[in-house]
Amino acid sequence: MSKLKDVTRIAAPALAALLWSGAGAMAQECCSKELVDAANKEGKLVLYTALLLDSEQIVMKEFNKKFPKVKVDIVRAPGARLFTRIETEAAAGKLGADVVDLTDLGLAKRIENVFADYAPPNAAQWQKETMISPKLWPRTVHVYGLAYNVALLKDPPKSWKDMTNPAYKGKMGLVIAGSGGTTWTKAMFQRKVLGEDYWKAVAAVEPRLYESNGPLATAVVSGEVQVAMLLVNATLPLKQDGAPIEVVYPTEGMPTTPGAAGITKTAANPNAAKLFLDWFLSLEGQNAMVGKLGFVSLLNGANVPPGAPKDIKLWIPNKEEYEKLRDKWISDWNVVYKYRQ
Repeated sequence: MSKLKDVTRIAAPALAALLWSGAGAMAQECCSKELVDAANKEGKLVLYTALLLDSEQIVMKEFNKKFPKVKVDIVRAPGARLFTRIETEAAAGKLGADVVDLTDLGLAKRIENVFADYAPPNAAQWQKETMISPKLWPRTVHVYGLAYNVALLKDPPKSWKDMTNPAYKGKMGLVIAGSGGTTWTKAMFQRKVLGEDYWKAVAAVEPRLYESNGPLATAVVSGEVQVAMLLVNATLPLKQDGAPIEVVYPTEGMPTTPGAAGITKTAANPNAAKLFLDWFLSLEGQNAMVGKLGFVSLLNGANVPPGAPKDIKLWIPNKEEYEKLRDKWISDWNVVYKYRQ
């Protein structure tokens, strides 16, 4: 089986979710008056998230259009750093989050015990193949693509292979593999699908390394770099705001990272937390995530990202390999790219 066919095969469950069309979408049961009243009484919730802060702020406006009396306090950090904070706070009995949304399924699985039992009202309509726990749901599904500055780059890349072009030497940016779940997925995809020599070929172009997607997206817009490996949700909002940046959907496939969102056992605002996840996991909430940020969704009937090709190829990693290979392959990546923590 060819590598490209392997991408298509792995993508099938997610692609089916994107293109599913029944006789109208299934009713989304969000949200009962009793739950809204209880959440309004609490008046707030604390969200720990690995999603970019700018992205969270965009979709939080949509949530607050529906539920203006529930304030969301956002604590944001890259996935690996956020995991360490959660683990440390939980061990001390001082976990401050009501809701946690991590991008690294392996790390999320390690702290499964901090989460309460939870399922949204529309649980039956979700593609569950990638979930690592019945407590944790893919509120976010990050898709990695390419991006470039339209004012500076006249010959943009169309594929991952194009990123090895010597013409991009010193002009390319990428996020370190160990930053979080999305960057680890990207690194894993490149080694498994594009070949073991791909990392070395990109490293030869001497890319600039960044700690997260937010600063890298800013660097593309400012011209600090002209082209980058970048999450669609870091690129699309800037494009929609008129910044000189464009999304590229690589022809070989797109590393796709389902998130893991859940309610903590120690949540101080459990009703607000449930309302938050119930809405974001509803069809309305998922379409907001897709339309505003360029996410894909594993909910049956959800929209396709704006501007995405109809034959978009999604690569979702094997859950067991994702955890098993992570530490060793990130260490290998650091050596290839001469990155020291």
